Amino acid sequence: MTVPAAAVPSLADLDALRRTEFPLASRHAFLNHASDSPMPVRTAALMAERVAVLQDPPREIGQREGYATAARRRLGAMLNMPPQQVAFLPNAADAAGVVANGLDWLPGDEILVVEQEFSSFVYPWKNLERYGVVTRVVPKRDGRTDPALIAEAMTPRTRLLAISDVEYQDGFRNDLAALGAICRERDILFVIDASQSLGSVHCDAAAWQADVVLAVGYKWLMGMHGIGVLAVSEPAMARIRPSAPGRLSVSGAVETSDYALDWQPDARRYQTGAPNWLGILALAESAGLVEDLGAAACQSHSRALSDLLITGLQARGLSIVSDLDPARRSHIVAFTTGSRAGDEALAARLAERDVILSLRGLGLRASVHFWNNGDDISRLLQAIG
Repeated sequence: MTVPAAAVPSLADLDALRRTEFPLASRHAFLNHASDSPMPVRTAALMAERVAVLQDPPREIGQREGYATAARRRLGAMLNMPPQQVAFLPNAADAAGVVANGLDWLPGDEILVVEQEFSSFVYPWKNLERYGVVTRVVPKRDGRTDPALIAEAMTPRTRLLAISDVEYQDGFRNDLAALGAICRERDILFVIDASQSLGSVHCDAAAWQADVVLAVGYKWLMGMHGIGVLAVSEPAMARIRPSAPGRLSVSGAVETSDYALDWQPDARRYQTGAPNWLGILALAESAGLVEDLGAAACQSHSRALSDLLITGLQARGLSIVSDLDPARRSHIVAFTTGSRAGDEALAARLAERDVILSLRGLGLRASVHFWNNGDDISRLLQAIG
């Protein structure tokens, strides 16, 4: 759906943006984007339109591919990767599975993950144990992931490092540039889960020297469940073979009798059969909203709101669990009353007052996106008392 220029909302008129694209803002102070983001109105409307088209298949011809092209372009720009290196998979675990199952492994090969990594980004590596591959967990130092400890854990048998850009419990942002340099020096495949960063903070796969970046679509990208992103660098494509090929993985005609495995020249080789076209459309349209507003402006606004939240929480005697180093911060703010019982009681009180956030292992987790405003922060702080 092409939105007329005059109808494109602006962060300069945040009230209009909230009213036109995020009507739940009139009911809730929604600070839970690290779990599920609300879908913008424009995206939901386009999806409804495309669902109706499913009743008239001739109207569909060629249009869904156009949305996929737009999604690749916009997501590639968010990642600083060429759009042709972007593919679509159902979720982060499937995307990680493409990597895990597409490499040649030997017994004794090692994969490194960090302590408290999200489980869906660990299971695909653990599943290689049947081939004798060892997944090792690198501990944190004083509750934080430390590149020095990761480097110390690497051995001549280390083949792959899997790590999140932003950690889900407290929003800690890892030093991916430093880790990428270590991986390049030692010829270790560098795989990044950007589910808690892509669409929220600035991402740069080139600066990270990333081989693979993956993400789900239903968090900061404001898409839906059942669609995710897999971005693979050109050098990494030479190492990761397609492990579940289908008719869209190859460059030949759909109707063929030779069944040649002539892989697509880009990341589409990792897609199998017909993809989730509606999910891809959702990514394209929601990413288009960020493009219209300006990614840098969205990120700056979210950081300012996070600052406001942190100041208010500290003034009320709550402990900030998130790292306050600007280089290690994201738009997730984790905080605690100091006890699990206190955190549970506070989470219940906030929910009663329509302040939506999450209770996680380290405390309460608020996650701020570009369409939030100062009123959302005030409602949270006032509910705390």
